[in-house]
Amino acid sequence: MEVVHSVNYWAVFLCGIIAMGLGALWYSPMLLGKMWLASLDKSDEEIKKDFNPLKAYAVSTIAQLVMAYILARIMSFTGATTPEEGIRVAFMVWLGFVATTMTINMLFEGKTFKQFIVDGGYHFIVLMVYGFILGLWQ
Repeated sequence: MEVVHSVNYWAVFLCGIIAMGLGALWYSPMLLGKMWLASLDKSDEEIKKDFNPLKAYAVSTIAQLVMAYILARIMSFTGATTPEEGIRVAFMVWLGFVATTMTINMLFEGKTFKQFIVDGGYHFIVLMVYGFILGLWQ
């Protein structure tokens, strides 16, 4: 198995755009937004006071692009070149880094399991989509 150490930057860019769209849908009132807001245990005033939309969306977009790029690099190092292999690697990344970190945060910060399900589920779906796209566009 030959390992190709290259990244398709168009695929990374597409992943970042898709993640932001998925986030808008995932956290909307149509899907899990109401459950997520209720799990925060904050008033509407507290949420609005602490929220800077420009900063939040700019940093989130950069973070999604970094996540997609790093997954592409990991896939390159492991030789994952198909959508199935990409999904497999993405699952391992989610399980090994995202789910474990979120579990620790949940326990030490007093977050609820609902928050873990909503936020962890979002990152799970995003990484699976990333794995598929990056595997497809190798």
